[in-house]
Amino acid sequence: MFKGHWNDRTPARRCDWIDQLRGWAVLLMIEVHVVNVWLRQGMLPDWLNYVNGLVAPSFILCAGFSLALAIFKPTGGLRAFGRSGKRLAFLMVCAYALHAPGLTLASWVRLDSPLAWRTFLQIDVLQCIVISLLVLHGLARVLRRPEVFAVAALGLALGVALAAPFAWCPGVGDGWVLPVRGLINGNMDHGVASLFPLFPWFSFAAIGATLGVTYRHLRVIPQPDGLVRWSETRWLLALALIGGISSLWGSLPTHDWLDVWAYPANDSGSFGNSTLPSVARRLGNVCMVGAFLGALEGMRGCWPGPNGVQAAGRESLLDYMLHLNLIFGLLMMESIQSFTGWRPHSQGWLGTLALTGALIALNLMAALAWQRVRQNPALTRIIHHGALAVLGVWFLAGGWIK
Repeated sequence: MFKGHWNDRTPARRCDWIDQLRGWAVLLMIEVHVVNVWLRQGMLPDWLNYVNGLVAPSFILCAGFSLALAIFKPTGGLRAFGRSGKRLAFLMVCAYALHAPGLTLASWVRLDSPLAWRTFLQIDVLQCIVISLLVLHGLARVLRRPEVFAVAALGLALGVALAAPFAWCPGVGDGWVLPVRGLINGNMDHGVASLFPLFPWFSFAAIGATLGVTYRHLRVIPQPDGLVRWSETRWLLALALIGGISSLWGSLPTHDWLDVWAYPANDSGSFGNSTLPSVARRLGNVCMVGAFLGALEGMRGCWPGPNGVQAAGRESLLDYMLHLNLIFGLLMMESIQSFTGWRPHSQGWLGTLALTGALIALNLMAALAWQRVRQNPALTRIIHHGALAVLGVWFLAGGWIK
């Protein structure tokens, strides 16, 4: 059976391992936010804190991987930017909508706090993804050839990770106009710190793009005999090996060269996860997890029922927006907190896990339901237009009377 999978060089129609990686990242992201909001302080073990830190690298790597497959045609050449541009513009609108002081004109008129404006303009994960993908789009359109693009993206990834300690030096970016400063580092400035600056987070998108071009070359482009160069099993094994080597190197107990390279520039040593070894370790772990999930999905053929994790991966933006609005919107309302007793940092593990399970189940149901709706394009357009109309009316009319 294994030999048959090893030699199966049928061209890939859909990259299941990346859908699985993105889907499980969605579920873990919900756990991260529930734990951060409701678990009592001091109860989070270090190992779970590290695992939770793999969510953002997974999302950003998946975005770069998907971009590489989408931008280069299987027959050669580049696809037009229009569709991708609209998608990226929509992502950016969603990114800043999550930071907005409200969804009404009244809330914007009353926005007179400098801190509120700075918070609105900080760089979060969606902003980081959009800007990283725009940079990669530009690079692809300058270089044109996928192989050259992949080498350049890998070089940029290494360069950004190496430069990150310098970008995080105290004082770098202070006084720069927002959100430009937030693209450089996550140092606190006037009460605001960007969570996902390009240094080093762009590295995960660029490495994802390199992996995407490699996957396209090995698993998508057919040879004259109609078959591709590698089977999916061979690709997943190679991905696991690359991940293992990267993780092992990043986990070495000493990196003496950092004392020469990074610390003299950043004499505070306070650049945390923004070093090349840290990036390599997290990248390696993400690749190994992706390879494992891909292998597991390959054995799923006999399992009944819909694939909720795959649905979450393909509808990741929906679940991202939904769970954030539930956690930081609905469940943070004073009336809800008074009724349920779910105050921040008020729950032990039992209550936290129960909330996590309930929110994960709700988001999985939403992803599966929306996938069914999307099978009817006419109904999808009606829902889109209706939702936009309701939001437009609420933006203009809501919030004026307290």
